[in-house]
Amino acid sequence: MKEYILKKERVFHFLLLALIAGSMFITDPIQKMFVLVFGILGLLVLSALKKQKILVIVYFVLMIAAGVFYYLMTNGKLNF
Repeated sequence: MKEYILKKERVFHFLLLALIAGSMFITDPIQKMFVLVFGILGLLVLSALKKQKILVIVYFVLMIAAGVFYYLMTNGKLNF
């Protein structure tokens, strides 16, 4: 399975980036967060399979930032 994913890595990378971009057009905050975190988590897994430590750290920080943004957005501290 790992070999197949690494072989088709560009396709998975493109689809995960499309998920992240598509999350911008979702209005429901819970659904937006789920799609965004799923895309970032997929990129994190791809980076871990390719053994790219710096990208793993970057994607992990992005997941935490998405969680903080979701918290601020649902508590009414950010209005868009």
